[in-house]
Amino acid sequence: MKRVMRIVLLVACGVVGAWVGYWLGYLAGWSKNAEWPGTIGGGTGAILVSIGMSVLFVAVAGLLVFLLPQRGIARVLASGSPAKATVVSAAKTGGRRTGRHGTSHQVSCELDVCLPDGSIYRTRATQFVAPGVEQALRPGATLAVRYDPVKPRKVAIVGPSAS
Repeated sequence: MKRVMRIVLLVACGVVGAWVGYWLGYLAGWSKNAEWPGTIGGGTGAILVSIGMSVLFVAVAGLLVFLLPQRGIARVLASGSPAKATVVSAAKTGGRRTGRHGTSHQVSCELDVCLPDGSIYRTRATQFVAPGVEQALRPGATLAVRYDPVKPRKVAIVGPSAS
């Protein structure tokens, strides 16, 4: 998901959270001059619940948008089956994180995955990669990957292929 779309999603979740929170405060009797569903009035309690729910919705959406995909990649890297892949295209997504090995950029690659049985299919992998791996992501390059045998479209890049 592109950075702009992630930001739009988080903002939308904040707005929805604020709206839900305000009406929860209304149901609790903490608002004044409000009319369901759109006329919002005053009331400190309802406004505080609105702010709290907005923060909560943004936090939950952030976890879903940023952390869950990375957990899936880690799972495929840990328990997936090995395969080879050829890079069709690669591009940075704009995501970046700093860790013990330096700064890693998030890349999205279109890959032709060649399974051990010789079958080939095309899929997309989006993940954070080390700078050495990022330099190897050129069209035509061969990579070592791991894939989920149950859902073969889920692929994680291990690194440049030795052969």
